[in-house]
Formats: sequence, C-alpha cells, structure tokens
Amino acid sequence: MKILSYLEEYDAPTSQIVFMTALSGLANAAILAIINSAAEMISNNDIEAQYFLLYLTTFVLYVYTQRYALSQTVIAIEKFIRKVRVRIADKIRSAELHFIENSERGEMYTRLTQDSNLISQSGLLLITAAQSGMVLVFSFLYLAWLSPISFLMTIVFISLAVYIYLFYEKTISKQLHLATQKEAKFFEYFSHLLDGFKELKMNRQKSDDLFEHIDTLSQETEKLKVNVGLQQVTTLMFSRMSFYLLLAILVFVVPSFHASHVDEIYKISTTILFIIGPISMLVSSLPTVSQSNVALENLTELETQLDGVIIEIYSQQQSMGSDFNEIQLEKATFSYPDKQGKSLFSIGPITLSIQKGEMLFIVGGNGSGKSTLLKLLTGLYYPTKGSVDLNSELIDRTQYASYRSLFAIIFTDFHLFDKLYGLSNIDDKQVKELLRLMQLDKKTKYRAGEFTQLDLSTGQKKRLAFVAAILDNKPIYIFDELAADQDPQFRQYFYEVILPDLKLKGKTIIAVTHDDKYFHVADRVLKMEEGQLVHYDEGKH
Repeated sequence: MKILSYLEEYDAPTSQIVFMTALSGLANAAILAIINSAAEMISNNDIEAQYFLLYLTTFVLYVYTQRYALSQTVIAIEKFIRKVRVRIADKIRSAELHFIENSERGEMYTRLTQDSNLISQSGLLLITAAQSGMVLVFSFLYLAWLSPISFLMTIVFISLAVYIYLFYEKTISKQLHLATQKEAKFFEYFSHLLDGFKELKMNRQKSDDLFEHIDTLSQETEKLKVNVGLQQVTTLMFSRMSFYLLLAILVFVVPSFHASHVDEIYKISTTILFIIGPISMLVSSLPTVSQSNVALENLTELETQLDGVIIEIYSQQQSMGSDFNEIQLEKATFSYPDKQGKSLFSIGPITLSIQKGEMLFIVGGNGSGKSTLLKLLTGLYYPTKGSVDLNSELIDRTQYASYRSLFAIIFTDFHLFDKLYGLSNIDDKQVKELLRLMQLDKKTKYRAGEFTQLDLSTGQKKRLAFVAAILDNKPIYIFDELAADQDPQFRQYFYEVILPDLKLKGKTIIAVTHDDKYFHVADRVLKMEEGQLVHYDEGKH
C-alpha cells in the first residue's frame, strides 16, 4: 500500500504498526488452530484446561495488537493529512500569482478536501485489510501443515484471483483518475451556477445551456463510476465463487484420490471457511486501495505543480526596511504566456519613477494594462525584462516579500476577509471611528476580532476593504477603481477629503480612476494604452 511509504516520510511508527498487524494476524490464525485442536479433543472426550487458558491468552494478544495497529494508523494518517494540507497551503502562498490566476480552483478544492478525506476514511479499512492478509498467511501455513495438497490448490485459486485483479487494476485506476478530474470540473460548473445565479436567472437560454453541461458531465462521471464499480463487482464475485468452488473440490473430490486427506477433512473445511472472511475483507478493500492510491497521486501531483512555480522561499527572504524614497521601473516588461510559452499580452517597456508622498492617478481603457502595471509595480508579477528598483537599488527575488510589505492595495477583484489578519493590538475605537467615517457603522460592527456583517453591497464592501487597508498603516496605498460603485456624495468625499488627508500623513497614493472631475487632486496623471505608458492629454478629456 502506497500510504505506508508516505507515512514513513512523516516519522510515523510504520515498523511498529506492521509488526503489530502481523502479530494480530498470527494471533487470529492461532485462535483457529486452538479451536480446531480443542474441538478434536472434545470429540475424543479428552479436553484440558490449558487449551482454554491458551485461547484466552491468544485472544487478549489479538485484541491488544489489533487495537494498537488501528489506533496508531488513525493517528499517523491524520497527522500525515494535516502536514500535507499545511504544506500545500504554505506552497500555495509561496507560488506565483500568475499560476494561481490560471489554476483550476475546483481541482485544488477536490484534492485538498475530497481526496484527503478519502485517505482519512480509508485508514481503518486498509489496516484491517492488512491484518486480514496476515491472517491468510498464517492460515495458509496452518493449512500446509494439515494438508499440502489442499494448500497447493488454495494457492492456485488465490494466484488466479490475484491475476484477475491485476488485469482490471490498471483500467480501474485510469478511470478513477478521469472520474476525479470530472468531479473537479463539476465543482467548477457548480460554482458558475452559484456565482452567476443572477445572470442565469435573467437568461433562461444561458441557464439551460449551463445546466446541460452539468447534466452531460454528471452522466459521463456516472458512466465512469458504474464501469469501475462493475469491474470491482466482477473481481469480488470471482473471488467468492472461487473459494466456494475450492471448498467443494476439497470436500467432495480430493478425498476420492487422497486417502490421508479424509482424516483432516473437518479441520481443512473449517480453515477454508475461516479464511473466506479475510479473503472477502481483502477483496472488498481493493476499491478503497485503488481510490486512496489515486488520491495520494493527486496530492503528489498538486505538490509537484506547486514546486515548479515556487520562486520565493519565505525562510530565505531578506528584509529591506520599512520605508522608501523612490520606486523606479527601469524598462520593465511583463508578458502573459500561453501553454506553449508564446506571449498573449504584454506591457512595457515601462520607465517610471514614483516619489514618496506623491499622489498619482492612472487612467486607461479596459484591457490597456492598468491592473498588470499595478501587479508589476507591487511585486506580484516579476518583470520579464527590465527591473523594479527601490531607492535606486535593484530588488532581487529574495527581497520581494519585504518589498510588498510597503503596499496596502485594493484591487477591483479584491477579497474581503472576515478578520483583520496580520494585525495585533487593534484599537477598537479607531475601527469604530473608521466605520463611521465610511458610513458603515449602521451596516456592520467590529466585535471579538471580526466584522459582524460582510453581506454588503459592492460599494460598501469596497469601503470596508478601505477600512482594513487604513488599519494596515502602510507607506503606499493603491486603489484600483475604489470610487466606482459609490454614490456622488461619497465619491467627492473620497477624492477631496480622504485622499488629501492620507497625503498629508505622508502616504504615497496610486489610484486607478476614470473620474476626470477630480484629476486636479493628483500630482500627476498617467495613461495606459495598449500596454504602454503614454502622455495624458488633459484637453481631450
């Protein structure tokens, strides 16, 4: 089982688990031998108390070893899952933004939730199956001692069953991988159904088309899983039929050709009946083994993808200080590549200098490169060519995390967190006052370290994000269309009161805006056009 090799990497007591599993299987098989011997003595009116004591001792050993193996397996697997999830989360936050923007969210969620839960739930079943395997080994040894010919015939039937399983296993594993991918795609479709609910409600044709995709995908997933299930049923039924056929041969056929076999027929029959349970357990666990192996491969694949896009290692990042005098872009460019590495869209080369305490407005049409410029400026994108300099010094990859800490930014697609993460010793009075200034004091409160209400309008969410940004108290503030979705009165208040007040406090402000009515507030207005910074002609606006 792959899970054991993974657990060894996390200092799990795999050797002890395997040993206790083997000992449990031995004790289980020994119980069979003791019962057979005691039953034979009873039939001869000759039973000794030591057999009962031996049975009790073996039974206690079986219970203790099985409990140890099961409990340690549960602890080890849950520790493994916790470490893997935390490690993947750490790698995600260390990955490049461009990778996250182009990743399938549904696939990530499926692997971190569905796959990890499958591994967690399979732990007890897998160790029980391993114990059943040990029981079979020791039962086969006992059977070989009773009747070599019965042992050989049993091995033949077992080998045939294993061959059938291996024949189907590759196909099953491949189909399980496909089913997992389709489950992730279903999550994506379902996200569209929820996130685009209003649009779908307004457009029946669009709604029907999306639903048809969901229905088609569900049918394809169902077909895959049914095929896998039917193949697993075939394997299961073949194994059970094989053992009952084996039992019939050993009881009705073999005694006719092997006289010594008759003397042990009772014990042989009992042993065969006894091992049917472990065999059924093993066969029944095979689907779970296949599924858990696929789940482990999915998690490994996700980590491998993340390892390929991790450039920054937090432990290796260097500090740059907490202040600046000037930020410079020196012929900086950035390109969005397709899967073949060809450029889909690029900005630059851009040469730009931003001084401390400056208020800078950026304008430009949709798709002109404004947001890309902000991501390049803030270090979320690394320049393809050129450089980003701080105080006339080149920023290298080991300094980017420190460089980003200079900024508080609100993008158009910002995320509003439920708590003020990263802040300590928060002044509740200051939060309350900011909520009042943003006209949010009647919409939400700040209690017990979190906001009581996040179900707000788009404009209100932007204002709440602004509150969080102010509390961050960074040297540089970047606002991407923050004033959009606000009423005229608040928009005027934002440009003529809030931004000048931030500037008076020594903050540097960069705002993407189309509100030309308030351009006079800015020290400079720059324009992005087709990925280039061009001269802004105020007379044309």
